[in-house]
Amino acid sequence: MPIRALNFCLLILFVCETFSQTNDSFNLSKIPLKSHFDSKDYSGSIQNWRFDQDSDGILYVANNEGLLKFDGSQWHKFKVPLSTKIRAVKIDNQHRIFVGGQNQIGYFKNTQNGLKFTSLVDNLRPDLKSFSEIWNIIEINKNIYFNTESKLLVYNGDEIKELESPGFLQASFKHRNKIIAQFYEEGLFEFVNGKFEPIIGTKLLPEIVAVLENGVDDLYFSKTGILYKSGNFKKPFKDYSKEFGSINSGIRLNNGDYAIGTQNNGLFILNSNFSVKHHFTKNNGLSDRTVKSVYEDTFNNLWIALNNGIDYLKMSLPFSLLNEEVGVEGTGYAAHNFNESVYLGTSNGVFLQNFAQEPRKTRKYEFIRGSEGQVYDFSQIDNELILNHHQGAFVIKDKGLDKFHDIGSWKFIKTTDPNLILGGDYQGIRYFKRLDGKWNRVGEIPNLTESSRILKFENDSTLWMTHGYKGAYKVQLDNNLELKNKVQHFGKHSGFPSNILISSYMLNGKLIFTSEHGIFDFNTDSLKFSSNLFFDKMLGKTHVSQLVSSADNSIYYIQDQELGVLKQKSYGEFQKETQVFKHINKLINDDLQNISILDDQNILVGAKEGFIHYNPLKDHQITKDFSVLVRSIEITQSEDSTAIITPSLSKSLELHSEQNLKISYVSPYFDGFEDLQYSYKLTPLDEDWSKWSPLNEKGYEHLPYGQYTFEVKALNIYGIESKTSSFSFKVLAPWYATKAARLAYFGIGVLGFVLIPLIQQRRHKIETSFITKEKEKELKIKNKEIDKLQTEKLQTELDLKNEQLTSITMQFLKNKEFIKNIQDKIAGTLNLGSSSQELKRLIKTIDQELSDNDSWDQFAYHFDQVHGNYLEKLSRSNIRLSPREIKLAAFLRMNMSSKEISKLLNITTRGVELARYRLRKKLNLKREQNLVEFLIDLDNG
Repeated sequence: MPIRALNFCLLILFVCETFSQTNDSFNLSKIPLKSHFDSKDYSGSIQNWRFDQDSDGILYVANNEGLLKFDGSQWHKFKVPLSTKIRAVKIDNQHRIFVGGQNQIGYFKNTQNGLKFTSLVDNLRPDLKSFSEIWNIIEINKNIYFNTESKLLVYNGDEIKELESPGFLQASFKHRNKIIAQFYEEGLFEFVNGKFEPIIGTKLLPEIVAVLENGVDDLYFSKTGILYKSGNFKKPFKDYSKEFGSINSGIRLNNGDYAIGTQNNGLFILNSNFSVKHHFTKNNGLSDRTVKSVYEDTFNNLWIALNNGIDYLKMSLPFSLLNEEVGVEGTGYAAHNFNESVYLGTSNGVFLQNFAQEPRKTRKYEFIRGSEGQVYDFSQIDNELILNHHQGAFVIKDKGLDKFHDIGSWKFIKTTDPNLILGGDYQGIRYFKRLDGKWNRVGEIPNLTESSRILKFENDSTLWMTHGYKGAYKVQLDNNLELKNKVQHFGKHSGFPSNILISSYMLNGKLIFTSEHGIFDFNTDSLKFSSNLFFDKMLGKTHVSQLVSSADNSIYYIQDQELGVLKQKSYGEFQKETQVFKHINKLINDDLQNISILDDQNILVGAKEGFIHYNPLKDHQITKDFSVLVRSIEITQSEDSTAIITPSLSKSLELHSEQNLKISYVSPYFDGFEDLQYSYKLTPLDEDWSKWSPLNEKGYEHLPYGQYTFEVKALNIYGIESKTSSFSFKVLAPWYATKAARLAYFGIGVLGFVLIPLIQQRRHKIETSFITKEKEKELKIKNKEIDKLQTEKLQTELDLKNEQLTSITMQFLKNKEFIKNIQDKIAGTLNLGSSSQELKRLIKTIDQELSDNDSWDQFAYHFDQVHGNYLEKLSRSNIRLSPREIKLAAFLRMNMSSKEISKLLNITTRGVELARYRLRKKLNLKREQNLVEFLIDLDNG
């Protein structure tokens, strides 16, 4: 261990003082941590009667609307046929849940499909069936006893009989494994060897509501509040009638205390000396003042059946609350014990209670008038208690206040001068001197105007002030307590991680400093801060917002909004404990946190609402061995098809591949049940466990077929894991993957082994034939494509020749027109009479040119190329046509107009019509036949 850490541990060890342990010496008014369930939470009636718990820890409640079941996560309600109100419930050693209602008795039992009710009414004689109510159910030696309105019935597993009794039944109790019964005007009887034996001296007793053990003695609580002790029924042992009023029930707790439920005055807890230890009623620890019954569960916490709902009092915890229910209003900031009173400072003011008084009645904390507003701290200076308040500083006198400083005050500390104190306020550090019995401001530390909340003397002349946002300030004083040197500032440049969240604490004479990251020591030689190795090891490097040491060397701290303690276990060795504080971490005040150690049994922690009381000496056993239950499996196939089964009662579970399932699980670990978390895995699908989550159900859809195992575990509030629970199920293979299908596949395979060669041979022939036909088909297609291409080529050539023919024809026509035009002009010139002879000769030459056959020969050549020697065919035909008629036929075949033909033949349009007529005659065409169509057909022919 490093030297600095060892020195620190030794310092703590040697400063340790012997601290006497007293029995709750302060006797403060406080209430337990509580959970409340109203009728909306459990979907039942407001009124509840009795409780019982099964071997798994599941809680069952008799409610006016049926049987309630609570598993630590959810409430469930079960109706009883032909009855509504259930006033009694009892679970026997065969796990049957017996209930009694109006003219109905029977039991629920867990089945594969949930709780199933079996009525025992048919086992009754007709004259016993009208019994009205069942008020109590007792199990002794496998027999079940039912307390009706007037008689006691017993069920032995086969039949129900009425017990012969000395009179009209008033009440019955199980006591020392025997039945104690009270009969009207007959007194108390003990059921022994099959008959009732009277208890001497009890005939005149009032109605008894509880029979309890007290060592070898028996205690009898009457409804009127009188307590009797066995052996002396003539004289009451204790009279609580004025304090308790009417009593409804009572039980003996495992720690030896007694819990008494009353009709109008809530719940009383008596210690083993029969003194009132606690009193809880409406708005003071309970949600209702009428307590029907009390039940202590396996965690030693109390379930309270109220006239309106259910309360769960966490009595086993070492924590209680001092809040508005006991008169403490506002957020808790400071607590101090002074002159046999506890002073509590909150955001609303100061509240006090004298702890020397016994809280036999519900006591509220008193408010000190004039203290309204924000309280920061209490400073005890010798025999005076000073209030540090937002409005200034006050001396508390009796139940009044005497103000002596007007600036918001943080803290006062003593100096070596008994009449001089230093006070930190919003504007710096002031000197206050006692003059004529009163404190007067006489000066301040110069050049220090920062808000000074935390003041600590390292020694008589060295004062430290720490500021949450600006760092630490060292003030060196001389013998006259005046500033000796300049105030020194320390922050990030001096070894701290930053300038923020720096505070100072005195732990058993040693000054240490907390920071944003870790705890530090000051080195007076280097004037630097360095990490405290002890706290680095124990708490790490996160922010610690509060530190305080107790007389037994325990170091309490708040780190990251969580309370913890370092307890010394041996020489120089400390153990960090945080588990039990997890119950209250969410309640702790997150502003200017405070831990006040009043004595070894009373530690107060500032809370968001009042204060949390912690008793370190109260033994709180943490149950480490607990389990998680797979509660139910919901199987769905469609919206209208759902089945819910209990896996623990199912021999095997098989699902079809199209079915989905939702698995619900829970741990009935009531100690901090609100903070339970779960983790699961499904093998072989999951390799690792899931992350911890408060969700307690998991769904799966479309799982592949195969064998699965679902495993689940719980994590309680203390960080302890439960045992792993598991169940296996099988997802059936679809029909095509079953054994029968596989066998069929095998048979088909064998058959295929024989047939495949034959099939392949036939297939080869078919494929060969098919390929041959396909090739022939492809060849035909290719030939057709070739023919098509050739046709297209010929057509293209034909189109080209047509274009050429048309071009020649048009050119021929233009030449004719041109020459004709010249001829006309020359003829005009001749009319003028000049050069007539020469011009006539020229015209004759032109005429010869116009009649020249060269142009026609060129045209005829191209025409026959396009139309397959058409003109040659006409010339060789039996029809004798003149050259002009052959030309006319060619032009008509080209579908030329009469006007165009007249120009080419150098005749008039009328001449063209006459030529057409003669051509029709020579071709012997009928009247209805079209000449052009005939010529085209002739071409095609």
